[in-house]
Parts: sequence; C-alpha cells; structure tokens
Amino acid sequence: MPSTPLLIGLTVKVSGVATANLNLTATNETTAQSKTSTTASDGKVIFNLGDTSDFSKGWNIGDKVSVIAIYTSFEQKFSLTIPVIGSSVAIVDNSGVSVGSFIGGMGMTTGTLALVASPSLPSLRYYTGQEFLDFFQLKTKDVDAENGIDLLQLTRIGQQVEQEIDSMTNTKFDNNSSSFYSPSAVEGGESPEYHDVRYAAQSLWFTKFIPINSVTTFEKNNNGEGSTPDWETLTEANNEITIDKSTGRIKIINSGELPEVGARHVRITYVFGRSTAPQDIKELAIMMTGRRMVQAAFIKSRILKLDDTTTGDISEFTNFKKRIVKKYRNHTLLGS
Repeated sequence: MPSTPLLIGLTVKVSGVATANLNLTATNETTAQSKTSTTASDGKVIFNLGDTSDFSKGWNIGDKVSVIAIYTSFEQKFSLTIPVIGSSVAIVDNSGVSVGSFIGGMGMTTGTLALVASPSLPSLRYYTGQEFLDFFQLKTKDVDAENGIDLLQLTRIGQQVEQEIDSMTNTKFDNNSSSFYSPSAVEGGESPEYHDVRYAAQSLWFTKFIPINSVTTFEKNNNGEGSTPDWETLTEANNEITIDKSTGRIKIINSGELPEVGARHVRITYVFGRSTAPQDIKELAIMMTGRRMVQAAFIKSRILKLDDTTTGDISEFTNFKKRIVKKYRNHTLLGS
C-alpha cells in the first residue's frame, strides 16, 4: 500500500518531561527504508509510513517496523508488526512500558515514548570518544541516528585495541593518577614475575613490562634446581642492585650475591606504566579502532548479503584466520 497513510505519532519524554530537538529514526525493517525526524517544541514527532517521499516502497501488512531514539545519555526503542486493517496491537518499548495502541490501516497518533538512561559506557585509556569523532569528523547516533557512531560499539572495540597495543609494546599508556600496574594486570603477565638464571655469572635481568615505576622486591634463589627454594631479598637501598626504570634493567652489583643457575630463580615484584598517552599512540589507537569498525561493518554486510559475497571476501577472512592461528600455534609440537 505505497501511498496509504499509516502514522506513528509520539510524544517523547526525558525524565518525565516532553523534550524538543530530539532525533528519532523510524525504520521499515522489511523494506530497509528509514526516516529520521526531530521532536517539536512540545516533544511531538510524526512519521508517515505511507509518505512515498520518505518511504518510497510504502508499507504492507506484516512489515516489521522499529523506532529508536538516542539522546545524550538516554535511549529507547520499540518495534511492531503492521497488523491487518482494523486490528489493534498494544505497543511496549524495550523496557516493557506501554507506548500506545497501533491500529491496522490507521497507525498510532498519541503514543508516548519515555527514554531511559543508557547503560554506562566503559572507559577508554588512550583517547576519548569525542577525540575519535573529531579525528574522522563523525557524529554520534543521537545526532545522526541513521549514520552516526554507536558509542558503545566504539568503546568496546577501543578497549580491544588498547589491549592489543599494551601487548605489542609491553607497557600501558594511561592518565593513571599515580595508580600504576602490576604485570598480572596484562595478558601473559604474572606477579611476582619470574626469570631464569641461565649461567653462573649472570647478573642482569630485564622486566617484561616497562617503564618501571617502583620495585617492591627483587629476590634470588640461593638453592639449586630440585631443592626447596631459599629466597633472599636484595635492595637498591643497600647497594645490592641497580635499577634502570626506563629500560627495566636490574643488575646485581656484587658477584658474590649471584643466584644459583635454574629456571625461575629470580623473581621481581614491581609496578609499571606511563602516566600519559603520547599523541602518536593516541592516533594509532584511533586509526586501529576505525579500521576494526570498518571490518565489522564489512563482515556484517557480507552476512546480510550472502548472495553478493565474492571469492575475494572469503579469501581475506581465510588469510586472517591463518595469521591468527599461526600466532598461537605451538610450533614445537608441530615439528615433533
């Protein structure tokens, strides 16, 4: 029914107050067409699913329709299936609150949509959501509901990127307010951190993560492998070790204090990290996040349009899978 009017009229409220200048997007999921409109001064907005200037394919009984509103830290959504003419359907939002009644062939003209607080976004350490938006000159979904960025998706992907950069650089960049990190806070790290003594004259060890902020203990095992460990603590204050915090280098000064040769015969308890994210690290994180968001959108489009998937699309994923598997494969077992 391409040009038959079918209305969705709403009063949109935030904290119980009808709110102006709030963007909503109505989407006919069946025809994949949408329209974004802004609430008037009284908080009202009307969509006409039969207006061919907005929904050129019109509507049909059984079409699935959704309406979403995102406004700063508030959001709400509801969906419906267009009923047969004359039939009434009760509409509730995602919170289970009544929106109104939708009548087949007429629609809903006096619905009420009450926005609720959005789930709290997790925080990013390397950059802010606004810095990402400014870098790519993008907008959020509350401003551009159709093409805007979902801040929750941005933050989740950004956290994954931060963890990857942490792992690649063996450090953490963070405005940490003097709250630095234990190695156990990083994937693959442990605290205390154990090191091997490979030869009798070994006096140097390097921590896995840098820069060191402070060393709580540096301990050496005075017993040989297979014996009960005899841990002795050496300190910088007693001139027994030197510590280069920027490189993670720790040296035993007196050759008479060297530990016994053996696996995990030195253990170090320390905290590390950087109190700021340098500009180049910030830009790298933003660009890596953007790339992953593009990849996620690409894969989603392939899933939704399987008939349009090319051999190159499949090959790219296959190559990606091989790279990841190779990274974690136990090559010793494969060679045996």
